[in-house]
Amino acid sequence: MMGHDSSVADPLEIEMLEAAREALPGVEIVHGHYEEMMAAIKADADPGTLTVLRGERRVPKPMPIILHLYSDVLSSRTRMKYRSSLAEYLIQLRVEPFAVAAAFLGADYPHALLETAWKEMLRCHAHDSISGSGVDAIEEDVMNRLRQVLDIGNGLYTRSLAVLQKNIDCGSLPPDAVVLTVYNPSPRERDEVVSAVVDMPWLGPRPRGQFTLRDAETGAPVPVQCVSRKSHWAVLNPSWDASSMMRSERFTVHFEATELPGLGYASYYVDREGSFAGGSLVSAANTLENEALRAAIQPDGTITLLDKRTGITYPGLHYFVDEGEAGHAWMHLRPARDRAVDSRGFPVSIALEEDGPLLARYRVECRMRIPTGLEENGGDPWQRLDGVGNEASRGREERELAIISWITLRKNGTSLEVTTRFENNAEDHRLRVMLPTHRPGTCCHAESALDVVERETVFGPESVWQGAQGVSFPMQRFVDVSDGQAGLAFISAGLREYEVTQDADRTIAVTLLRAYEVNLTTVSRRWETRPEMKRSQAPGMHEFSYRIYPHAGTYAEGGVLTEAERHVAPLDVVQAGAAKGIMPGRHGFLKLEPPVLQLAAFKQAESVPGYVLRLYNPTADPVNCELRVPAAVTRASFLTLEERPTEKVLLKNERITFTAGPKKILTVLLETE
Repeated sequence: MMGHDSSVADPLEIEMLEAAREALPGVEIVHGHYEEMMAAIKADADPGTLTVLRGERRVPKPMPIILHLYSDVLSSRTRMKYRSSLAEYLIQLRVEPFAVAAAFLGADYPHALLETAWKEMLRCHAHDSISGSGVDAIEEDVMNRLRQVLDIGNGLYTRSLAVLQKNIDCGSLPPDAVVLTVYNPSPRERDEVVSAVVDMPWLGPRPRGQFTLRDAETGAPVPVQCVSRKSHWAVLNPSWDASSMMRSERFTVHFEATELPGLGYASYYVDREGSFAGGSLVSAANTLENEALRAAIQPDGTITLLDKRTGITYPGLHYFVDEGEAGHAWMHLRPARDRAVDSRGFPVSIALEEDGPLLARYRVECRMRIPTGLEENGGDPWQRLDGVGNEASRGREERELAIISWITLRKNGTSLEVTTRFENNAEDHRLRVMLPTHRPGTCCHAESALDVVERETVFGPESVWQGAQGVSFPMQRFVDVSDGQAGLAFISAGLREYEVTQDADRTIAVTLLRAYEVNLTTVSRRWETRPEMKRSQAPGMHEFSYRIYPHAGTYAEGGVLTEAERHVAPLDVVQAGAAKGIMPGRHGFLKLEPPVLQLAAFKQAESVPGYVLRLYNPTADPVNCELRVPAAVTRASFLTLEERPTEKVLLKNERITFTAGPKKILTVLLETE
């Protein structure tokens, strides 16, 4: 790297090499590679004397005014990062595992297409690409590649589910039966209310308009909540023929799927003699309530959430704060004269959009007014961008920022599900959603790569962040604030930046958007300004889904990992006819215990026959584990991360038992005859 990471080789390098040889006679000096350097260091070093570093290496850089780590790229171009996360979770947690399940039934594992999807995704993960710190063309290319990854992934996922579906034996049902199968990508049992669109064959102008579901194995009735009904022409696109149309009635429904096996499915069929279920999850005005939670939406749009299991109430949840942005891709900087705009001071409309015994949903809209941009006020823009002080302020002109959130509660659900949508027409600002936890303590827990890390929220005298304010940190699926007795978690499939405030509110602040002007540099005070590039200002529509999850105990005791798994690996419903197959109406291919043990991958092995499970224990304690595998598995062994054999594992009665040490990553090879 001559100068910076985009520089080409400097011709002076050869002259430097020759000068060094002349200055050090008898010493062999060659132009080498990183691999040669590391091999030489390993050969010369005594492992017993080397310092072992554990935990995160997040030491900030002292600057004239602030401490900083250049980690604010976490909130740069959030739409791009969100799509990348969706692509990762789709391939890792749904496409690959169900491709393995289909392979157990004789299907070919789609290695070539999966390799194409992975390579396209990894092309998006070069640091200046996924960080969003480059020019607009990079974002355009990344978004297009990720769209292709999602297209490939969804196509492969559909193929695998089709293989499973045609092998499910529903031969005891009438030939014209309408079958709904719920697929569970998690490696453990789940009970959830699921949503589905059902196309019922047209039976004339005035057919009986209600139905229920029945378990395909037991015939037990399953209540159905109807959302909508309309006439519809369903288009059929068989791969072997031209498309055709089927007149139908289209229903949008919810129903409760229980005891869904790990990495498996359960089938149900439509009973036209049944009726839709009645009831409500609205217990008072603007209030959702089920067995575990009570969520009251206040006139200012915030939520007062009662966790019935602990008796703890969390008031004032889910408001928005919009602040000025005077920084750039790598660094969030506040204007010298900022105006932080709080959504609680603006008109709010609350509307009940859906209600029934299984699911209810409110729509909450807040119409904020925020400044349109930034004013320099005669200050030095290079000094501002270097983070050593500024004269900037938020502009005097204002525009409306309308934020719509849909708040959903399901029967037996233990979290509030939120989808937030807004259209951004302003520049140079940061928008965050705020969740005051009011939990005492000085630390929080956030998921990292194959780990959960503890981070301080109050920076004491020994902290490397001592004296810093407004410090943001990275997360994967969640951040959790708990005092050991109870806590509150924010769970997301792709929002990566959070702060926990140091005041008594201990507010979780998650960045939804950070809009800034493109300014490029590799050396201080040498900024290349590109105001014509507007994608960094994040214009247009944004939509994010997340969960608010109260719990007892710590994150590990309170089921945060399980709730995060539910969020990023949702259940899917497939409609089909009654096939005559070899599989039962309810079946699972994997069962993994305990819940804290996480599944990172289930895929075909790279260099040996068989399938690889990658598991990890993110906690600080060892856990005793049990893994139940398909009957076709005849041998099992542990591998390294590079998938090199280490030791055999005892496989007995389709079960493997083992201990996962603290912070341990395990790779298990499953072999078949």
